[in-house]
Amino acid sequence: MTWKKGDPGIMKKLYAFAMSVLMACTVVSYPDTVFAASPSDASLKYSQVPVAEHVTPEMLQAQYWVGRIQNANAVILSQDQIQSFNIATRETLGSGVMYDLSSYGDTIAGSELKNLIESQASVPSGGWYVDGKMLEAAYWQGLQSQLNLGNIGSENPVRFGVTVHRTSVRSFPTKDVVTDEATDLAYDILQETALLCNEPVVVLHESANGLWYYAVSGYYRGWVPAADIALFQNKTQWEQARVHRDFLVVTGSRVRLEQTPYSDALSELELSMGTVMDLIKKEQIPSTVFERVPMNNYVLKLPTRQADGMVKYEYALLPMNRDVSVGYLPYTRANVVTQSFKMLGDTYGWGGMLNARDCSSLTYEVYKCFGFQLPRNSGDQGNIPCLTYDFTGKTTAQRKQILDQLKPGSILNQPGHITLYLGKVDGRYYVINSTGGFAPEGTGATSTARIRSVVINDLTVRRANGVSWLDSLQKAKEIGTPA
Repeated sequence: MTWKKGDPGIMKKLYAFAMSVLMACTVVSYPDTVFAASPSDASLKYSQVPVAEHVTPEMLQAQYWVGRIQNANAVILSQDQIQSFNIATRETLGSGVMYDLSSYGDTIAGSELKNLIESQASVPSGGWYVDGKMLEAAYWQGLQSQLNLGNIGSENPVRFGVTVHRTSVRSFPTKDVVTDEATDLAYDILQETALLCNEPVVVLHESANGLWYYAVSGYYRGWVPAADIALFQNKTQWEQARVHRDFLVVTGSRVRLEQTPYSDALSELELSMGTVMDLIKKEQIPSTVFERVPMNNYVLKLPTRQADGMVKYEYALLPMNRDVSVGYLPYTRANVVTQSFKMLGDTYGWGGMLNARDCSSLTYEVYKCFGFQLPRNSGDQGNIPCLTYDFTGKTTAQRKQILDQLKPGSILNQPGHITLYLGKVDGRYYVINSTGGFAPEGTGATSTARIRSVVINDLTVRRANGVSWLDSLQKAKEIGTPA
C-alpha cells in the first residue's frame, strides 16, 4: 500500500486509529486511577476487617498510637542496662523460673534429674481426648514408660545443644494433641512452650524410644523432639557458639529463607520474631553460597543437625528486603508498639502451638528484639523487677488513675493473661494482645467468644467470669523505670 503525504483519507484513518488506541489505554487505566484504595487510608484498607467493639480503623495502625506518645523515640535503656536488667530478673525470679545454663557441669545427679522430670509429668485428672477419642489409663501408662526413669543412674551425662528451628517443649515425650474437648484442637494440655531457632539448650535425658530429649533452655524445660536439637562435642564449643558478636535479629512476625536445592535443613526455614542469627561480615563472606553470588543478601551462619545428631553450621542467604535488624533494636516506646503491631491478626497459639503465640510469648518475642530475656509465663512476667503498679484492692476509678500515668508498651497482668498497653482514647483504655477470647462489654459469661487471635481491644471486655479486664488487672509493669 502506498500513499501520498497529505492524503486526507489516509490521514483520517490514522487519526481514527490513534484515537482508538488512546481511548483503549484510557479505559484500561481508568479503574486503577479512580477506584484503587490508598494504602495509607485506614478506613478503606481495613473496611472489611472485623474488629473489637470501640476499635476504629485508624487504631489498627501502629503509627496512630506512636503519634500519641511523648518522646516516643527516646531510648529508654542502653544495651548494657538491658543486660543488667536480665541479670536482675534471673536473680529475682530464681533458678526455678530462669535457668543459668552455664552453671551446668558434665553430669547431673540422678535424684535431681528424676525430680525435674516427674514434677512436670503428673497425669491430669478428668476426661481427655486424642483424635476425638477418650483416653484410657493405658495411654498415660505408655507415656510414663517413655520417661525412661529406669535408665537414670546416680550420675548422668549432660550434653549441650542448640535448636535448629522453632520447636515445642512438652510435658510428656509425645506429639499427640491432648485436649479437654473431642473437637477443640486448639488447647493441648501437654504443650508447655516453644523455643526459637538457634536457642542454646542443655540436654539432661532422653526418652525410652530415643526420639525426645529432656532439655533446659534459658527460660523453660521439658521434652523437645531430638530431631530439633543439634549437639556439640563439648561444653567449650557450645559456649563459644553462644557468643554472637555480629548478628541479625528477626523483627518481622516471621521471615523465611528462600528455597534451595542445596540444603534440606535451611531451605524455606521459617524464623520467628526475636530469633538471633550470626551475621557474616563483608570481608569474610564466601564468593558463593548455595551456588549463588550473595549480592543484596545478608549472609548468615545457622546450625543444622547431621545424621548423627551433631551440629554443623552452614551459610545461608537472607534477602535484604526481609524485616530484620543488624543487632538489637533500640529500646523505645515507639519500637515496642511497632513490633507488637507486626503480629496483629496472627493466630493465637496456646503455649506456642500451631506455630503461633499466646499472650506471654507475644510479649516475650517483642521484648527479645531489644535484647531482653523475659520469663516465659504470664505469672512470672508479672514478677519482673521494674516499676510496678499494684491494682490489688483498687476501685475502678483508682485503676483508671493508674492507667492514666502508665507508659504505652507497658505490660498489664491479669489472672492467666498478659497484654501490652497502648493508651487512652475518649476515656477508654486500649491494649494489644494474643487472646483466646473475651466477651464484649455488657454481656455475661455465656457470651465469651473464641477470638484466638492477636487483637486490639479496650479494657471493658469481660472474662468468662463476667468481670471486666479493667477490674481484673493485678499489676502493671513499666520496664526501664526503676522499681
